[in-house]
Amino acid sequence: MSTTIGYAQNEEDALRYSEIYFDGTARSTAMAGAMGALGGDFSAVMQNPASLARIRKSNFSATFNLENPRTTANYYGANTNDRGVAGNFSNLSYVKAYELDPKKFNNWYSVQLGMGMTRVKSFQQRSRYKGTADSSIVHSFINEANGTPDSLIYDFFPFTAGLAYDVFAMDPAPGNQYVTDFTSGQAIHDRTITNKGGMNTYSFSLSGNYGNKVYVGGAINFTKVNYNSQFQHIESYTDTALWLQRINYTGELDIEGWGYNARFGFVYLPVEWLSVGLSGQLPTLFNLSDSWTNNMTSMTDDGEKFVDPEYVPTGSFDYRITTPARANLSIGAIMWELGSIGLDIEYVDYGKSILASKRYSDAPYSFDLENSQVANLYKSTLNYKLGVEGRLSKQSYIRGGIAYYSSPYVDGKGNAASPTIFYTGGLGYNWGKVYADFATVLLSKKTNYYAYDPTMNGSRAAFDISNYSFKFSVGFRF
Repeated sequence: MSTTIGYAQNEEDALRYSEIYFDGTARSTAMAGAMGALGGDFSAVMQNPASLARIRKSNFSATFNLENPRTTANYYGANTNDRGVAGNFSNLSYVKAYELDPKKFNNWYSVQLGMGMTRVKSFQQRSRYKGTADSSIVHSFINEANGTPDSLIYDFFPFTAGLAYDVFAMDPAPGNQYVTDFTSGQAIHDRTITNKGGMNTYSFSLSGNYGNKVYVGGAINFTKVNYNSQFQHIESYTDTALWLQRINYTGELDIEGWGYNARFGFVYLPVEWLSVGLSGQLPTLFNLSDSWTNNMTSMTDDGEKFVDPEYVPTGSFDYRITTPARANLSIGAIMWELGSIGLDIEYVDYGKSILASKRYSDAPYSFDLENSQVANLYKSTLNYKLGVEGRLSKQSYIRGGIAYYSSPYVDGKGNAASPTIFYTGGLGYNWGKVYADFATVLLSKKTNYYAYDPTMNGSRAAFDISNYSFKFSVGFRF
């Protein structure tokens, strides 16, 4: 994970919407989303819509989710912890099941129409790091501005060097060069990053059971994107004799938009207790709108310096991102009265994402460089999900699972991100027409965060990220 100082659309935006996970009902989540062949749950439509053909009675379900994201940051030996809390709905769904007479309908036993919402990604995260380094973020601004006349600095770098110049954090020097008063001691960096929002997919599905041997299905999906990211970067200096005492650099990015795709699949039952499924999802086309702003203040021996509110820079841009197609292999086994086990393997090539200007744009942009970066930095991966459901009694169940999402980065390039791993567990109770499920999920990953030029000492912090989720579902069959 890294940050772009001026919020230009780049390869990170492509990855943000391509890298999605499992979520939805408490039952599906407790089994790590490994229900593509087992089915019987609306959330499985995100793996294989054909699996909804296992639903024999009409069904309504709702799931509330409570998240507790946590981050431990290491900044050149200094550790900082931060956490937050957020609540949302991860599933709302309705499936209408129609039982058919196979003699009248050419061996079709049932048809299901489904509609609902599944949360496929959470952006909730709050991170903070604090420590000392030899470099300042102002040095990064100076590097980008060197060679630019000070009369043009606001035009060329309104969100970065222009702000630093306006509040006297950097000053002009001969030859269109720039300097800063921070020339001795160290900089104390204190940066907080707060991300909010998520991606919710609204699905409309159709499935059918043919001969109790083959399930087929398809779904049209619409994904709503809501992403907000804010940062505050405060620097002070160990040399208290400096004229420049402190800077406070802030920024906010809002992204909204919709994406749409279609997914198709089938499930085959070679024997009654075993099912094998295959599904594919077409590339998702997102239409997105970004808006952003940055600001800066400084404290000096002459008092506080700030940007006149009239000149605080803002920006906006509408564009498209096409995320890659996905393929899913699922295997499910029903172990008689003991329970069931599911395995899902997903293939996705993150290097196939494409950025483009919106259709009929008045100021189109090619994105050639950004798309080249996507192809250069990202690779194809296999993601694995394994889930188990054990029957404790005729009405009660215990569940557990693990999901492993491989790093999307080409080895030796880009971010040194670790795989994203989910550990899941839960319980369920079925009264017949009414059922309730509980699940808990732990997300775990490690990644690097770059506040400015990655080649400069002081720009990198290492994040150990975890997110504890607790879900409660209630459902009705009729």
